Amino acid sequence: MHDATKYPESAAIILKHSWEVHRQAFGPILEPAFVGNPQVRLMLVGALNHISRREMHRGMELLRDIQSFCRRDADRAACSFFVGLCFELAGDRDKMAHWYEKAGEFGHRFHLPYLKLAKRAHKKDQWDIASGYYKTAIACLLEMPEKDRDDMILGSAHANLTSCLTMLHRYAEAEEVWKTAAQYPLLPASHATGAMLYAAMGNREKTNAYLDKLRVEYPELLGQIQTMTGQILTGEHPAFQPEI
Repeated sequence: MHDATKYPESAAIILKHSWEVHRQAFGPILEPAFVGNPQVRLMLVGALNHISRREMHRGMELLRDIQSFCRRDADRAACSFFVGLCFELAGDRDKMAHWYEKAGEFGHRFHLPYLKLAKRAHKKDQWDIASGYYKTAIACLLEMPEKDRDDMILGSAHANLTSCLTMLHRYAEAEEVWKTAAQYPLLPASHATGAMLYAAMGNREKTNAYLDKLRVEYPELLGQIQTMTGQILTGEHPAFQPEI
């Protein structure tokens, strides 16, 4: 399996083309995997081709075969991530999370699974866990070449991290992250994050400024956020009770 002299030229052409397609989507976790073993990489490309066509059963079979060739953490991280991706596309979020967590144990630097885990924890109000994953995802994104980064994803990750830190009452840290978020493109709904942060900090002026932005750019969210910030400012919100 590892004899590169038996690696056919036609397979090399297929590998080069397909590898590049998948590299554009999964580069940071795919590129370090199975370095120096083109035949296993060809198997991996085959698995990814099946997965991209939603042929999960065959894709998973190939990934199981590939697992026996894992020698380095980068190999194990890639296999674990792509197994998780299969489960995600199949709609099994619990198994997706298990395999994405397992991939993270091998120290990969691909932002996507960390973001998925962050958002999952965020929805469950697991603020501390979510903030840790957001921070890791942001660090991974910042390690990428600038031309390959997605500033919208960076802005969203910073805004979501701000939200988690606000809920953890870590306001100074949250404000610093929020200032960084403002350097990136933000969705209009993100003004709600700023309003919540400054309400928690007791700053009515800045809270109202973000509510005004929300009123103009995302009015459908205004009523809910007005109610929540009003409760926070008056000490009535259960998550932001004044310290005794």
